[in-house]
Amino acid sequence: MMRIGNNSQGIWQLFSRMNGGKANTTMLSGSGASKGNYCGNTIDDLRSGHFKNSYGVEGMGITGRTDWKRIVNVSEEMKQHVYEDVKKGFYKYGGMSGDNTAETDAYYDKIHSYVKSLDLSTRRAAPWTLSQLHLEISGRVTQAVKEKDPTWTAGKPISHEILDEIFAGDAIYQDSVNALYSKGSKGLDIQI
Repeated sequence: MMRIGNNSQGIWQLFSRMNGGKANTTMLSGSGASKGNYCGNTIDDLRSGHFKNSYGVEGMGITGRTDWKRIVNVSEEMKQHVYEDVKKGFYKYGGMSGDNTAETDAYYDKIHSYVKSLDLSTRRAAPWTLSQLHLEISGRVTQAVKEKDPTWTAGKPISHEILDEIFAGDAIYQDSVNALYSKGSKGLDIQI
């Protein structure tokens, strides 16, 4: 049995045992908000009401809230980022997301970095907006592929000639963005 006295030695020993002999000072100091190293809100965070999510980003908590399910303006760069991910999914994986962890991490790391740069008032809604854009573009591409090849099902390879035709120009992209913001301006609660 371990006794915790007036100093923090007992706590350090406890954390040391939990971490294979190495005390995790970031857990106690709250100084490590980098990916994979953030362990929770510090006492100062709790006192100030500036709560952070598991990545150490303030303003992302959604527990008990629904105001994040709304369409907000996002940068053109991020819209293009989503569009390119959808294209890659159709060209490489037959309309699926694939199983390349490095690709997936790179896609979401860019979104996480972008979200951190936003004002707190739109920080929760931006990822929702980007995910809804992803669904909108994917749905339109799926429909276009099925019009050209009615036997196609998700995950099956798609002729690059068909995809080249679908992605020629920016019609799919523009139609998807316009449809998304049209739905958002009508106040629809878009569900996944």
